[in-house]
Amino acid sequence: MDEDTLDDVLLNAHQNPQEVEFAGFWIRFLASIVDSFALIPLVLLSFYNIFVLKSVLLMIILTILSTIYKPLLEWRYGATLGKMAVKIQVVNENLGKINAEQAIGRYIPWLITQLLSLITSFYMFNSPDFDNVTSFDDLGTFAQNLPTDNASTIYNFIFIFLVGSLAFDKRKQGIHDKIAKTLCIKKNQKNV
Repeated sequence: MDEDTLDDVLLNAHQNPQEVEFAGFWIRFLASIVDSFALIPLVLLSFYNIFVLKSVLLMIILTILSTIYKPLLEWRYGATLGKMAVKIQVVNENLGKINAEQAIGRYIPWLITQLLSLITSFYMFNSPDFDNVTSFDDLGTFAQNLPTDNASTIYNFIFIFLVGSLAFDKRKQGIHDKIAKTLCIKKNQKNV
């Protein structure tokens, strides 16, 4: 859909009883904080695995579960638990439900983060010194010496740019939204 057509759709939405209000950076940031709380059980289990169990299989399972959380919920329900809590949702350019491809497409910046995390975890779990990691201090020191540390740092800056770009867009679309042709809107009783 070209930009003029999207403008027409949004203009028509404003002229009808339903009113579209785009979800900006701060409300989406708040939603991501709520999502972080929703993922605490996985994070705690991950740390237990790192410090005690040291199971590569469990690390892979936990990474997969945390990876599918966002795209699966946005595809099925239009929102993660965090977005539901702050009453925002992801829609397509026609203000309808997004499809699975759009959910995955808008997840690309997070997917790259997850892949870097998985690669880092493989290095960690396969290192002979990993058995000596028993505290957060040990983990921090150990992680700084991994070959993926520089790549992760560089990508963190790219990630902030990709996702943070929504703060400067008139429709509050981040680059990930533009790739997937999605919008994030405030939900009320009058719209989707």
